[in-house]
Amino acid sequence: MDIGPHDTFVVRKIEMSPWKPWFAWRPVKIQGKRIWLKTIYRRCINTYVDHDNGTRYEYGTLFDLIKGTQNER
Repeated sequence: MDIGPHDTFVVRKIEMSPWKPWFAWRPVKIQGKRIWLKTIYRRCINTYVDHDNGTRYEYGTLFDLIKGTQNER
């Protein structure tokens, strides 16, 4: 790979927290449906890129949790 004079490399670090039960006190979208006032699962995803850091959440059901842990094995 040829690096030009203006090319820079940006280090990106992504940290995923474990799934935790969370009461959906506001509407969230899971598999295309809005879920509200139920206990669901949520995990936090933090992205660290220089000064442009961000936090987002991923929501799922118990079945999403089981499916995800089987794919990680």
